[in-house]
Amino acid sequence: MNRKLDEKIRIIIERLPDLIKKFSYRKGPDLYFYQKIMSLRRERLLEDLFNDKLDRFIELIYATLVSWDMNSRGAKMKYFDDFKFNILHNKDLFNKLSSFKLSEISETEFERIKEILGKVYDNLDLMKTKGKLVSNSKAMHFILPDLVMPMDRQNTLKFFFNNTNESKNKFLDIFECSYQIARKMNLNRFLDQRWNLSITKVIDNAIICFMSPKYNIQEK
Repeated sequence: MNRKLDEKIRIIIERLPDLIKKFSYRKGPDLYFYQKIMSLRRERLLEDLFNDKLDRFIELIYATLVSWDMNSRGAKMKYFDDFKFNILHNKDLFNKLSSFKLSEISETEFERIKEILGKVYDNLDLMKTKGKLVSNSKAMHFILPDLVMPMDRQNTLKFFFNNTNESKNKFLDIFECSYQIARKMNLNRFLDQRWNLSITKVIDNAIICFMSPKYNIQEK
């Protein structure tokens, strides 16, 4: 990790308790679908969800991404059949990662997991429009909620890199930052039944809060 990213990690660790207290986010389809997909993911094994002939899990991933603005503001998702094929094409890699939790993996496991996530990132192609980091990280979060945090341009990329340019290296750097944060503090105490449904989303919510102008808490 470089010094700039180390400093970003320090900021989140230092401020996260206060950020989560102040965090509030919109209520509507985005929250409803997120709670639904997280509930389904917790109830069943990932392998069983992928093998469901009714495609309920993949349909819910698709609907949640739409509710999270991945088919608006210039973004355009692929038609469901192509989307489904792309997800299932990577199911073996996802299944290899399904039992890992960000706060519990060793440094040796981390390197192997990072390598597999890099392969998944390269393979996933969910959008008609350009850009992979946002759509890939959000889909990965729904599939691997205890391992990968959702990422976006205006909050995640601007916080860590001060720009909105996407790349695989940035995705992996952010994953490593989240790992360092999860290793250094107990994030389970911030879990709730609304937006903080996993420790990876807790980190994401803290970043959203930090970057939001309405809280006026960014460092000058």
